[in-house]
Amino acid sequence: MSEHIALFAVGLLLLAAGAGCLVFGAARLDRATGRSAFAVGVVAVGVGPCVAGLAFDLAVVLRAPPAPPAEAQTVEVVRVRTATRLLTGNALGNVVGSNIASIGLVLGLAALARPVAASAKLFATVVPLAGVATLLFWFLAADKSISRVDGGILLAALAGAIVLLVRAVRQEPDVGKEAFAAWVPERFPLWLAVVLALLGAAGLVGGAMLAGAKMIEATRALRTGTFVTGATFAAVGVSLPAAVAAVLAARRGRSDLVLGLVVGPMLFNLLLVVGAVALVEPITITEHAILNEIPAMAVFSLLLVPPLVNGYRVPRWEGALLLVVYAGFILWQARKA
Repeated sequence: MSEHIALFAVGLLLLAAGAGCLVFGAARLDRATGRSAFAVGVVAVGVGPCVAGLAFDLAVVLRAPPAPPAEAQTVEVVRVRTATRLLTGNALGNVVGSNIASIGLVLGLAALARPVAASAKLFATVVPLAGVATLLFWFLAADKSISRVDGGILLAALAGAIVLLVRAVRQEPDVGKEAFAAWVPERFPLWLAVVLALLGAAGLVGGAMLAGAKMIEATRALRTGTFVTGATFAAVGVSLPAAVAAVLAARRGRSDLVLGLVVGPMLFNLLLVVGAVALVEPITITEHAILNEIPAMAVFSLLLVPPLVNGYRVPRWEGALLLVVYAGFILWQARKA
């Protein structure tokens, strides 16, 4: 069974590396078309870290077996429903775990590397939107599922959030724009950006397919539930690129990038990733997740209130505290497993 765990880990690493390369190369190519570096940087920071999670979740739910015909035997119906519940449970766990990792792991590591002191005014819009998205997702999940209708509601909410974000971006002063513009590689050769984007896309697809194919076997070998596997192993794997980028940005004093890498993925995970996955396959949610992990995600989102009140500042001691709290979440999940 150890080979399943190893292949699952390899898939997650390919997924993380591929997502990072794809976003980096695509950002350089997008900039070459004449689009402003600020606009490209905002999209790369906000949506880029979600690419790996979206690819993984889609690869997982697409493995769900087709619905059995009406005349199918009861045993077959139960088997199909069980498989679908396990697969969608892993996808949901990945989203919840990734949002928790964005605050506990990504922001914690970045603040520990160097205190965060962001200044971009658009965070006054993004942070509340992330909180509203969390509450909307929690409300829709209360009936133990995210249906295709719910997925449409989340995507509609995403469209509304994008309108508000565009308005906030247009009002951003030049100082704030420079921080996000610095994220775009200006001097990177175009031919190398093409190669990097293609390799990233291959790694993203291959990693997602491999991790998705070995997810259930790895879960059995680890003796955990699929939700736990998604909330811990998969969530950490897909959050690695954002964590590395946030630490590098913090060490260079680019605090706006750090906070963008934390809050942006939280918003798009809940609205874009969950909405898209639910349209492909409705997501089944356990009562335990509704009463425990989803509230835990909401509590973690509240940890963004102190930085919002204190001028987007996160000192080192708060970073260390975030890591401790995140470690507590991981231990809780391990104990539950």
